[in-house]
Amino acid sequence: MVKHTILLWALLTAFAACKPVSDTSDHAAERRDEGLKSRGFDELSSDYYESQSRVIWQKPELVLSLLGELHGKTVADIGAGTGFFSFRIASQGAKVIAIDIDPRAIAWIDGEKSRYPVDVQALLNTRLASPDNPNLKASEVDLVLMVNTYIYIADRVGYFKNLRQGLKPNAEIIIIDFKNEKTPLGPKPEERIAMHQVQSELIEAGYRVTMADDSSLQYQYIIKAAN
Repeated sequence: MVKHTILLWALLTAFAACKPVSDTSDHAAERRDEGLKSRGFDELSSDYYESQSRVIWQKPELVLSLLGELHGKTVADIGAGTGFFSFRIASQGAKVIAIDIDPRAIAWIDGEKSRYPVDVQALLNTRLASPDNPNLKASEVDLVLMVNTYIYIADRVGYFKNLRQGLKPNAEIIIIDFKNEKTPLGPKPEERIAMHQVQSELIEAGYRVTMADDSSLQYQYIIKAAN
């Protein structure tokens, strides 16, 4: 099976019209392929991805509380993987667009939907994306959640500039990723991006950072930004 859930690669997304940049090189492609293999979709198991150990360190209830009132909102879960957060958000009454570039992840979520109540099934939709286009419509979502995915975006500033076209006025983005320090879980240290760098890139892309928290989660930081 996979080494760790964190590389639920689920990826990604730079919105339409993002130019290829230096990180879309052969090296970047190899790195993405390695991340895909580490997700182990050939051996997908909800017992693994929904394991109690992940629930402990990922603290999904804390994350959900940061999303605020969800009922009636539309949330894009970019890099949805097996739907760890997608199903939880839909259960709170939000319409969820679970986005991934891996058709195996999309198939997994679609297959798991039958295990949930009909009202949750109706709120959760999957959307296959390409690495440079998550296929969001103009002004489609109130909130974007991106967990363990940020490091796989090539042109991050360009990506988030283009992402804005899919956001409703006053929409928010929440980014959760691994701290730039040694932790028992997470990607290789050299692949991690420090919290302050993420904040700088979001500001450069035109967002207003409203929260930066590196203490609530043991292994990860949380950044919230407004459109």
